[in-house]
This record gives sequence, C-alpha cells and structure tokens, in this order.
Amino acid sequence: MTDGQQQQQKKILAYRVLTLIGLALIVMAYFSPIWWVSLSAPQYPESAFPQGIRIHFHMDGVFNGCKKVESDEKYEEEALNCKHEMDAINHYVGMYPIAAGGPVERTVSPFLVSLVAAMLIAFSITQPKVRLGFFAASCAAIAIWMSMALYSEGGVMLMSPNYVFDFSSTMDLDPEDYAQWSALYTLEESYTEALGRYFRDTVAIAKRVDLMMMVAHGVYWTILAGMAVLVVGLWKMRQFYWLLIIVPAMLPVFFVIEYAAWLWWFGHSLHEMAAFSVKPFMPTVFGQGKVAQFSTYSYPHYGYGLMFVGGLVLALAALVRRKQMADDEK
Repeated sequence: MTDGQQQQQKKILAYRVLTLIGLALIVMAYFSPIWWVSLSAPQYPESAFPQGIRIHFHMDGVFNGCKKVESDEKYEEEALNCKHEMDAINHYVGMYPIAAGGPVERTVSPFLVSLVAAMLIAFSITQPKVRLGFFAASCAAIAIWMSMALYSEGGVMLMSPNYVFDFSSTMDLDPEDYAQWSALYTLEESYTEALGRYFRDTVAIAKRVDLMMMVAHGVYWTILAGMAVLVVGLWKMRQFYWLLIIVPAMLPVFFVIEYAAWLWWFGHSLHEMAAFSVKPFMPTVFGQGKVAQFSTYSYPHYGYGLMFVGGLVLALAALVRRKQMADDEK
C-alpha cells in the first residue's frame, strides 16, 4: 500500500470515527434533558425552592425539574411536582398546560432519532451498494415500528419509557388504563386533557384536537415519504449522500426553532377565561424574562450541549469525508 493509499485509509477511519462519535452524542442527548425553564417569585422563597419552579424539556416529554429539599426547618418525602405547579401558575394568565405543546413532535421523536441514527451509519459506509441496502432496510424497519406504534392496539407500549411516563403521570393513569391504546390515540387523549384541564371550551377543544390529529397523520406520511425520497435519492443521485449528515448536524438548530415556535404559540394563545388578563407575549427563549411578579429563566441543559457538540463533530466528519473524496478523484 502506497503512502497516498495509507493517508486515504486514515481519512476514512477518521470520518467514520467522528460520525459515530456524533451519533453517540445525539443518542445520549435523546435520553437527557435538553432545555430547562424556571419561574421564581416572592411566594416561592429560595430556601424552599432553590431553583424556583423548574421543569426539564426532553425530546419525548416534559418532566419535573424540582429536587427534594431537606433542611432542619423542612422535610419532604418527595420533591414537589413543579410541572403541575407551573401549569397551575400559568393558567391564571390564560396559558394552556405544558402538555399542550409539541404533542406530535414528542410522539414521533423516537422514530426520527432512529432515522437520524440510520442516516449517520449509512454515511459512514463507503460502498454505495452496501450503504443503499443498509439504509433501505433500516427505513423499512423504522416504518414498520412506527406504523405499529402509532396505529395498532397497544402500540403505545412500543414507545419510549419517558414518553409513557410523561403522559401517564400527567393524566394520572395506571398501566391498565392505557395498555390497549395506540400512540395516536394516546396523543388524542392527552392533548384533549391538556386543552380542557382548566378551560372547558368543548367546541374549541374539538377543533384543535381534530387539527392536531390531522397534523399527526400528515407527519406520519411525510416521514414515510421522506424516507422513500432518501432511498431513491441515494440510488440515483450522488448529492443525496450529503443529506445523510447535513440533516443530523442541524438538529440543534431545528430544536431551537421548534422550541421558540411553541413558546410563541403559548404566549399568543391565551384563553379569555383567564383570571388575570395580560397582553399576548413572547416567552423568553434564552435568558431571563419577567411576567407579572414572576421572573422567568430559560436555558439549555446538558442534553442540548451534547446535541450541539454532536453537530460540530458531524460537521467536522463531513469536511474530512469531503477532503478524502476530493483526493480520491485526483
């Protein structure tokens, strides 16, 4: 093997290792809190609520961020459920419960992350036919899993444990209550419960639920169509190869856009039955804000750091691969 060939082999190994490191970071991010939000006010003293009323956003759910407080003056058997507490606070200004945000995104998140994993593994394969075969088989497996989870009886049990815990704890359900639900039926029930928890406007709720279910079905078919386009594109067009890493590398950007969009919806969908009337507003995406007597804090958690670093590593992998392919063509 010549020196040039050895250098090419080293570049191939380097881009593969970088790609797999980026993949590992994204998978770790999926199981980690991505963003945190906290509210503080005089009625929540720092001694009892050292981090305020805090919640953690994951890709597949929103969870309590408050920790148990133990001191000489106070003992808690378990931590306050700050997700419920924040919902109770927000509803006074007409804001819907947290579970009303991103229901479709949370539901399809395991399938999208699995698709990202398949894309990155396929990107690391240098032989076009092997790459195409692996990716097509992976897409078929994801399509079957997604279809069974979303549409089959008991399909919700094929979802992530975090997802199941999120909706079941929010709705106070026992396993036997939802064991036969499909994931889409779960989405419909949890979204209906969230919209109607404080504001009993049945006509408006029904319209919103119908719209969200239509979106969910549309997203399902869009994912299937996207996978088909990628498979055909890899077969017919060389340029599609680069989508396998560009899209995963952009995940940190996609998350912030999605997060900001839902915050806008929460702040501009205030219900008229609110106890206190406030003008529509844009909640703080990043940093500190103020709503009435509450100070708000919104910052990335370590999961977003994992995802962000993963995106940088994938960008570096793409550059190494591009250089290696360019040298191959000389």
